Amino acid sequence: MINDEKEVSALRKQIIGLAACLAGLCFSGCRDVVLSTSLNDHILFSGTKTRLSLEECSLVFLDFQTRYNLYYENLGETDFWKEKAGESDFSDYLRDGRIKEELCTLVLLNDMASGLGVTLTDEERSACQAAAADYYGSLSDEEKSYVQSDESKAASLYEKYRIAQKTINELCSGINTEVSDNDKRVMILQLIAAPSYEKIEQAKERISSGEDFESVAKEVSRFSQIEYQVSRGTLNPILEETAIYMSDGEVSDIIQTEQNYYLIRCVDDFDEVLSSENESQVFGKLRYATWSQSFTSYAKEHTVGISEEIWENLHFYQTTAFTSDDLYETYDRYFCTNSN
Repeated sequence: MINDEKEVSALRKQIIGLAACLAGLCFSGCRDVVLSTSLNDHILFSGTKTRLSLEECSLVFLDFQTRYNLYYENLGETDFWKEKAGESDFSDYLRDGRIKEELCTLVLLNDMASGLGVTLTDEERSACQAAAADYYGSLSDEEKSYVQSDESKAASLYEKYRIAQKTINELCSGINTEVSDNDKRVMILQLIAAPSYEKIEQAKERISSGEDFESVAKEVSRFSQIEYQVSRGTLNPILEETAIYMSDGEVSDIIQTEQNYYLIRCVDDFDEVLSSENESQVFGKLRYATWSQSFTSYAKEHTVGISEEIWENLHFYQTTAFTSDDLYETYDRYFCTNSN
């Protein structure tokens, strides 16, 4: 299936992370999501203060339909909506998994917002309306007929996503934005792995006598890969304990793990380009650890009502004709979600 982590916009990446955090709570038999048939014909999801209408949800359905259409069309496949995913049709699998998780997450984030004092400015509401006009204007007549929605509902949905993004930012507001060189550092290392002390000792003697480390590694090491890009937490802790203190060109003493004996050569103790690229990932992990803890605690104590009868009757069209603009990329043109 489509790799959402690489293919979607900045906003959806944030929501996907939250949805993954929520999924284990809401869809494992716990009480955190309450299924209900008491909601009216136009409200599908209901939290403490937040409501998601049928028309808003239909826009999310259309976006999923369009993205999957484009992805599989590029692979030359046209009948994927009819395929099975486990015991369910692919469309039902997608509806009851990723989409339900995303919409429940959106409701809970908006409910959290009121307690955190998160609101929208007039400027942000205007931006949501402008984004909605752009997005709705991209829909074909057939797509508009499918969603049975209008520009105002698109604006309302964008407002909820903007509040969700601001809630994430508020939960992360106390984070130190500076990432230390040690935390973001990426080293270039060469490794030799041998199954016995005798073999690794022979390799070390050859290197000490002047033979090239990489040449010896290609001949002796159990692994075909010799050189690695290593950041904090990506290496066996026993090896990392030695590697982090090494300098350019230095070769380690023999290191023993449960599986092998090792020699390490430090090619570069701080690759400037890779370390700079790694900085945003380190900061992203820090943000995730911060807000996911608060979000999970909140989700355990609050419920989301779902109009199950209406939900079960929502389906994707088995067509690849829908090719509208991406709902979230349109949003991202108006809001820089990584920094605001």
